[in-house]
Amino acid sequence: MIFVGEYDYSVDPQGRVSLPGEWRGEGESSWVALPENDTALLLMSESALLSFFTELQKFSVADPSLRLAAARLGALARSCRCDRQGRLSLAKNQLETAGISKNIKLIGAVTHIRLCAPEKWNPGDVDSRISGALGGMSRLGNDNGALAALVEGILDL
Repeated sequence: MIFVGEYDYSVDPQGRVSLPGEWRGEGESSWVALPENDTALLLMSESALLSFFTELQKFSVADPSLRLAAARLGALARSCRCDRQGRLSLAKNQLETAGISKNIKLIGAVTHIRLCAPEKWNPGDVDSRISGALGGMSRLGNDNGALAALVEGILDL
């Protein structure tokens, strides 16, 4: 599934937020939220995260630091499910850590969804930082580089 677009929603007192219908997919109700540098949450379908960890496991068998990174990612991750109304229940401590209270911005990041407080999403700032990131894109040509980039982004390495 591909996630594109951006949406503004509210978080209800129980920590639930609605997902746009086109992002829910056919029968996709199991999700995993990972913190990103205390500024946002990365939301991935459970199946996408399982694929990621399957790939990470191939490399982590021989690399103790990758095994620790996998353990850390697993410890930070929180499962969440969509209810029948398409609302996703998020962990309150993750929302607080990301600075999300009443309002939330959902940003389609192609392979995952980025959740953040609206004031923490400044497209102008993002655009200026993209040029530096594009220089590192060459390392995404192999699976190990892509995994390293995702781990670095989540763990702020």
